[in-house]
Amino acid sequence: MAIVTSCTKGLFLIFNFVFWLTGLGLLVLGILSKYAFSYMLKLSSDINYNLAPYIMIGCGVFIVLVGFIGCWAAVKEHGWALKLYMFVLVILVVVEIAGGITGYVMRNKLSNGLKSGLDNAVKNYYQDEDLKEAMDKVQGSVIKCCGENGYKDYVTASGNATVGNATVGNATTVTHYKVPKSCCKDGVTDGCKYDQVITDTTTDTGFYTDGCYSELLTKTKKNFLIVGGCALGIAVFQILGILCAWALTRQFNSDSYQQM
Repeated sequence: MAIVTSCTKGLFLIFNFVFWLTGLGLLVLGILSKYAFSYMLKLSSDINYNLAPYIMIGCGVFIVLVGFIGCWAAVKEHGWALKLYMFVLVILVVVEIAGGITGYVMRNKLSNGLKSGLDNAVKNYYQDEDLKEAMDKVQGSVIKCCGENGYKDYVTASGNATVGNATVGNATTVTHYKVPKSCCKDGVTDGCKYDQVITDTTTDTGFYTDGCYSELLTKTKKNFLIVGGCALGIAVFQILGILCAWALTRQFNSDSYQQM
């Protein structure tokens, strides 16, 4: 029976090491989400999604600590510690499944929050430096777009001063407005930042004319599906860990009984 116990313990330690790595990966993913995707957090008006990176970081740290407890319990052959380990894993699995279901149910709220956030960012682009930085990131590199629904959104942006009037057609005077430099197309000279927006037309096509909302929403939903898939995979893996810990606990109890 000692050989069986050693084999079971070895398998459990291998599982626990991988489990520990998933916690470390979740921790890193949370940190990356906090900084690499900070522009998304600024553009979302939903506080629940803004908390997502912190939740991932917290879960990652928790899993790493639980992994250490599992290794210690297996090496020291403490049955009670393994039972505690199983109990914690059950809670983690329930939380992850509940979180996945909640995220799926609230997926429509994501689109509403993003739309509201983009609308606010465009309106306050010239007055809020954080929102300006986030929109520049999306417009200039992530999506290559301009405004929420199109470049004309900036006509109504607060603080967007006019840059003069122009004569269009039969001596019709139309007011011009600036567009952000981040709306400039690749390869266009720095002078693009002086291109102008008219209510019904543009003086130039040197900047992006499509809005950011639709493509950014598609990209965000795709990222959520990836995160959700990873969470589901981790949950399934943790269920295997629960079974492995249960088998090892029974083996410890069996060995103790035989020694009596």
